[in-house]
Amino acid sequence: MKIDLRAKSFGGRAVLGPIRLQVARGQRVALLGPSGIGKSTLLRIIAGLDRDFDGRVEGSDRLAIVFQEPTLLPWRRALENIIIAAGCDAATARDLMAQVGLAGREAHYPRQLSLGQQRRLALARAFAAGPDILLMDEPFASLDPETAARMIGLTAGLLERSGAGLILVTHDDSEPARLAATPLVLGGDPAVIGG
Repeated sequence: MKIDLRAKSFGGRAVLGPIRLQVARGQRVALLGPSGIGKSTLLRIIAGLDRDFDGRVEGSDRLAIVFQEPTLLPWRRALENIIIAAGCDAATARDLMAQVGLAGREAHYPRQLSLGQQRRLALARAFAAGPDILLMDEPFASLDPETAARMIGLTAGLLERSGAGLILVTHDDSEPARLAATPLVLGGDPAVIGG
């Protein structure tokens, strides 16, 4: 995947400046920087969720995204949340639920799961899609340290087993090392890598 961003503006104000980035399957990078600098905006552009920018994103890589909030379907059971969103079979969904420690909770609705369990379900759903590159937008924020550490460990294991690449947005400068990701710092006005 190649990102060649020239500019991104909101209401006439330039938020992101020239950014060139290339990420391949198996490669891991983390976007760091202060709150409001444009990390999540850049991730949304990469994901194809924001098309109003000057530049281009190229590549045929299969992407999956994990947001800060789990974004689950509240009216569907846990297993269905994976099958419907990822388009996988029930066996794959059950296997991934087991890998993230949710075996036996297939019939639970999201409201019957703790926040940590919901985030693990969202992680299983992302990997069920078979991504070449996993996009994560502060997925460990607002978790207690023990739960965050467990989630980071689960993510690292799933990345290793799947061979997927990673683009992680985070405020925590310890997370890139824990996920073997190269840190890239956004700074400046408009923001650029290394600015």
